[in-house]
Amino acid sequence: MYSAPYVTDKTVYVSGRGLWAVDAADGSVRWTNADAGGMGSPTVAGDTVYAAGRDLFALDAADGRPRWRRRMWWSSHSQPFVANGLVHYVNAGRHLRTVDAATGRRRWRAKYQRRSGGMESAPVLADGILYAAGKDGIVWAFDPATGRVRWKEPIYNLSPATPLVQDSTLYVAGRSPSVRALDAATGAPRWHMMVGSLGNIWNTPAISGNTLYVGCRDDRLWALNATTGAIRWHVTTDGPVGSSPVVADGTVYFGSDDGHLWAISAENGRLRWKVKTGGPVESPVVTNGVVYVGSRDGYLYAIEASPDPGRPLP
Repeated sequence: MYSAPYVTDKTVYVSGRGLWAVDAADGSVRWTNADAGGMGSPTVAGDTVYAAGRDLFALDAADGRPRWRRRMWWSSHSQPFVANGLVHYVNAGRHLRTVDAATGRRRWRAKYQRRSGGMESAPVLADGILYAAGKDGIVWAFDPATGRVRWKEPIYNLSPATPLVQDSTLYVAGRSPSVRALDAATGAPRWHMMVGSLGNIWNTPAISGNTLYVGCRDDRLWALNATTGAIRWHVTTDGPVGSSPVVADGTVYFGSDDGHLWAISAENGRLRWKVKTGGPVESPVVTNGVVYVGSRDGYLYAIEASPDPGRPLP
């Protein structure tokens, strides 16, 4: 597994070798589709699961049967974004693409990066604007219905991760140990902070209150002032942090390449617990007091989110 799961009230959808639908309560497999899925997270809208891999799929959420399939020249490693009857997605090519969610028919496409290949970041829709960060270090803002460009801004971070948009600010990091904040409406820079001299940032930050949390390949998770970018504290792990963190009930959860899922205090970074898996841990999701997370040991884990005991559920 290379991605975060997508959790509804009763089902966990996860990509690995195919796309899997798993009972959220006991982990029993409801269905699998060997053709769909890949390295990106799936997305659920209504009774349909959307997943991008070798192709873009729309699947019946109840049984995994395809409703439509759109072939792609390039594979996708990122999560599609579904809203207002449209599916916005990218792949390793140079275009951001939008199709009809019901039929898969193309609505529009826009060239947003100069080179193809490699890993791409997922598009994000917030407050009526669709954002995409290109591998060449330029962030774009589009009208989601038409593809018209609203603004673009160079951030000088190559291969940036999927941006986070919160309270009119866009936060983005890339293949350097730095984080940038832009005005979400105009693209104007607000601040730029280097969080260290070594390591790259491969993940999307998380925010809670006025604190921004971001993991780095320098074996640390950093906490920054979301308004100014000033460093508040950092936590050192036993391996690179490629996982996107998530914050719930005063706790930050994230995975590291040393095989641990970490739970730390969102206020000061003190360790609450950590759980060992058999491989690098991907981005977690927290819902109803349970942390769902995949590991590259091939397992999906359900772990109690409470500070004690932090053990896998039976």
